[in-house]
Amino acid sequence: MSDEQTIKLTIKSLLEVVQTGAKNIEVSVLKSGDRIEKLSIDEIKKYVDEIEAEIEAEAQKKKPKSRDA
Repeated sequence: MSDEQTIKLTIKSLLEVVQTGAKNIEVSVLKSGDRIEKLSIDEIKKYVDEIEAEIEAEAQKKKPKSRDA
């Protein structure tokens, strides 16, 4: 799993329990050599927007198609 996939999964999991999205989430990534990289609010928002778009697309797939009578 890539760093990006791991971060996305982490944020997706946090969104399950956080009500207001990116502004109440902080994510830090521990890199090799004991480097800690804290994601900016803009980076987190990018992931949140991407996840929300995926959730919306999935909901549209599951939504029954209406028939015009």
